[in-house]
Amino acid sequence: MDMMHDPRDWQLDRYAGLLGPFLNQLRDYALYILDTRGFIRSWNEGAEQLKGYAAQEILGKHFSIFYTPEDRAAGKPAQALAAAARDGSFQAEGEHLRADGSRFCAAIHISTLRDRAGHPRGFVKLTRDISATRAAEAALRESEARFRALFEHSNDAIVLASLEGQILSVNPAACHLFGYTEQEFVRRQRDDIVDMSDPRVEPACHERARTGEATAELTFIRKDGSRFQGSVTSSQWQEGAGRQLTSLLIQDISRRKAEQEALRQSESRARLLYEYAPVGIVLSDLEGRLTFANRKFVEMSGYAPEELAGFSYLNLSIPEEAPTTAELMRKLFHGEVGTVCRERHMRRKDGSAFWVRITAGVLLDEGGRPEYAIGVFEDISEHRHAEEAVRRSEERFRATFENAPLGIFEASLDCRIQNVNTKLLDMLGYRREELTGKSLLDLTHPTDLEQTMQMFGQLRAGAISQYVLEKRYLRKDQSFLWVKVTMSLPRQDGQPQYTIAIVEDITERKKAQEDLRRAMEQSYHLANHDPLTGLANRAQFNDRLRDALAYARRDEHMVALHLLDLDRFKSINDSMGHHVGDLLLQAVAGRITSHIRATDLAARLGGDEFVVIQTHLADPAAAGALAEKLVDELSRPYVLEGQEAHSGASIGIALYPNDARDGEALMKLADLALYEAKHRGRYNYQRYRDEMGAAVRAALRLEQELLRALREDELCLHYQPQFDVRTGRITGVETLLRWRHPQRGLLAAAEFIQDAENAGLMLPIGEWTLHTACSEYRGWLRAGFDAPLTLNVSSRQLKHPRFLPVLRRVLQETGLPCARLQLELRESLLLDPKSPEVFLRQLKSSGVRLALDNFGTELTALSSLSRYPLDVVKPSRALVRESLSGAPANSMLAAIVGVAHGLNIQVCAEGVETAAELASVRSHGCDSAQGNLLSTPLEGHEMERMIGEHLM
Repeated sequence: MDMMHDPRDWQLDRYAGLLGPFLNQLRDYALYILDTRGFIRSWNEGAEQLKGYAAQEILGKHFSIFYTPEDRAAGKPAQALAAAARDGSFQAEGEHLRADGSRFCAAIHISTLRDRAGHPRGFVKLTRDISATRAAEAALRESEARFRALFEHSNDAIVLASLEGQILSVNPAACHLFGYTEQEFVRRQRDDIVDMSDPRVEPACHERARTGEATAELTFIRKDGSRFQGSVTSSQWQEGAGRQLTSLLIQDISRRKAEQEALRQSESRARLLYEYAPVGIVLSDLEGRLTFANRKFVEMSGYAPEELAGFSYLNLSIPEEAPTTAELMRKLFHGEVGTVCRERHMRRKDGSAFWVRITAGVLLDEGGRPEYAIGVFEDISEHRHAEEAVRRSEERFRATFENAPLGIFEASLDCRIQNVNTKLLDMLGYRREELTGKSLLDLTHPTDLEQTMQMFGQLRAGAISQYVLEKRYLRKDQSFLWVKVTMSLPRQDGQPQYTIAIVEDITERKKAQEDLRRAMEQSYHLANHDPLTGLANRAQFNDRLRDALAYARRDEHMVALHLLDLDRFKSINDSMGHHVGDLLLQAVAGRITSHIRATDLAARLGGDEFVVIQTHLADPAAAGALAEKLVDELSRPYVLEGQEAHSGASIGIALYPNDARDGEALMKLADLALYEAKHRGRYNYQRYRDEMGAAVRAALRLEQELLRALREDELCLHYQPQFDVRTGRITGVETLLRWRHPQRGLLAAAEFIQDAENAGLMLPIGEWTLHTACSEYRGWLRAGFDAPLTLNVSSRQLKHPRFLPVLRRVLQETGLPCARLQLELRESLLLDPKSPEVFLRQLKSSGVRLALDNFGTELTALSSLSRYPLDVVKPSRALVRESLSGAPANSMLAAIVGVAHGLNIQVCAEGVETAAELASVRSHGCDSAQGNLLSTPLEGHEMERMIGEHLM
């Protein structure tokens, strides 16, 4: 059905013409315009790809052509337009038709186009193919169903829990194993089913935290309180929503463990019986040669074990009994008798004989054939041998009891101590007679009494066979120690006899656990807070700012960002000391926090820079009100260690969403506003205004020009020589950076270096300067010139982590010896607490020379020269001028020269412009000088010519 042309639809055609190029860019979506009756007035390339119609085929057709016959019969096209006209928009999902008749799953969105009077003039319809999404959803449902079936029908118990231990889901096997219903289970914690006193729990938890998965055998607790041994595999993982979960796959291994324990005990008893039996035991082959003899037999026979190996059994008989022994052995080996039991003499190695009772038999292989013989020899000559063995056994037990590294005691059923070893006496500080007869309850810390009595009651009633409890014992001096007590109650004929306990001092372990907990808490605090002021640090500030903007976006309120910079802080820090400066920063932090709400955040970004996030603002004036309070409060005098100090703050404010819509942009605009506040005389606040952006544009323009200068070789180097004030020889060459600006001409470094630092370009500019100067100097070095090459290095360059690697690489590439390069540092570096002398010594250890430039401008103490590994100090130009007045002995320049020479540091006077100044610095003892009087800065080829003349 073709549309009838409506003259009023000219505006739709105009929209279609204007929007056509834009609509054709949206190739992943079918996007087209309909008139009020549903006829198609425009058609983009995305629609052509999705629907299969070319524009000339479809324009003028009614959009219902895309609906299935059943949807057209149900009137869905007309309903969609009516809903869009009524509500402004309409969206739905369903099957649509392509030109070839195929169907696909589509998501549609229809928006109404209205004229200025609000009357509908057409519709914009967007269609997106969501067939793949639907297929993925179906696959996900199928995968979830398979997982659920595996989860539900697994024979092993599966428990899902949160990282905090709340049980979230269990399978039927878990309900069966633990005795809970599913509803009861999800109200439980993981600790309700795991015996946390099991010492194997903690290592398993550490392993899972380290690797994300751990397998262990632990003790578990059923609903009825009974315990069982289980094998558990625990994994930590993250679900789709980002929540951390743990899964426990548990198998009941109680029966297996019981069988293993029974087997182990059986094997242990057999091994002990065999090796440590009070009777001699030997094995022999079928020819009567011994293959094994236990300790008792070795003792009885007097032979060494190696002597008995291969020893003939008949040689143990006395001559009179040898024939009888041989006959019995024959019968035994041929199966004529099953066992031989007789008493006879046995001959020792020394020839003496004693009576033994012998029990011998043959062990058969799987085929029923004799394999080897075993003989048991019981010494019956003296019963006293057995008594002696018992006595020795008791002595070993007593020695073990007394010298055990753990405390051990025996107590009566009414908890009275009857026997105690030395270790426990040492642990508790009692003498034996003081502790004997004392009640265990008197030794137990009051806090642990209830649990101790409960566990002992269960032990005495037979509910448990033993218990392990971590508790506190009181020493004689009433101090306490942490112990792990393992207590058992031996029974005879089912009746309890006495209690025996092993006590391990775990005070150090408990202290270590507490220290670890505190360290983790402190680590978290330090990771998110400034250690000096306790305010949030930059990391927490960034997180909170991101959250604050997200909430503001959701709740449609404003957020103000206040960027504060302290005034006169450097002056106070330098004149009154860093400690007082720290106290000032702490006092400022306290005043800021006292004027903000709990929903706001104050942070220290570093140095004397603070920031406040002010949230939930309905009126921009509220930001100004807070800033005004902060300016007034921070300008009040501070009393710091009895001294009055005056500071203040300048504040720059940027508002969300009025000024910017993201945190980074807000910070930049607040910084611009702060710059304006400082420009207006400090001690005030400024809100960001659009005209402040001009400074940003100027900075960006200069940054682009500096990048061009690096790229197009507009930078160049000049060199100014330094001369020995007595001999006139060249003692060094200072490198000076210049910029051949296309419009502004030749610029000195002072005219652009600060802008380069602000733009973050000092490292590449410094690297270019270093490489170029070292390469050119290498040629002078080959000509025989060996005075050092001096380069100025800024504090920001030094602090950059790439500075040292770049320095080493350039020296290696140019082949310049380290000792020929001298780095000239600014005096302000010594005042920066973040530039420790350790770093300068590391720099010095690389082999380069270090010079201190413009010394005396920052009022640095002369004593500071001794702290740093300097080779040269250069007094400031002002001190050189000052030296002209007064006696040399009384000038500041003379003091610097005296201290420097005492530290074996050379002094170079810079900025020497007149003959009088040259004479003055020479009389003051300076080693060298530089300045326009001696030589103006020279280009490379001019410097090379001067060096050549100097070397002639």
